[in-house]
Amino acid sequence: MKLTKASGSEYDFLLQSIQSANRELHEAADLFNQLTDDDAIDYASYNLLAIRTKYSYLIKLAKEKDLSL
Repeated sequence: MKLTKASGSEYDFLLQSIQSANRELHEAADLFNQLTDDDAIDYASYNLLAIRTKYSYLIKLAKEKDLSL
């Protein structure tokens, strides 16, 4: 994923945040898919939802700042 039309630290911070959230999202999905215990699945599903929301927010923020993905 590459951002354009950004400057300096804002670009770097947002890019790193999006990349980090993307990694977290994949890790959370992998964990969710491996679990079998009902309580652990509940935790993993809430965690996955939270990370998806974080990732979506960062993408929205990048778009609002006129950064193309």
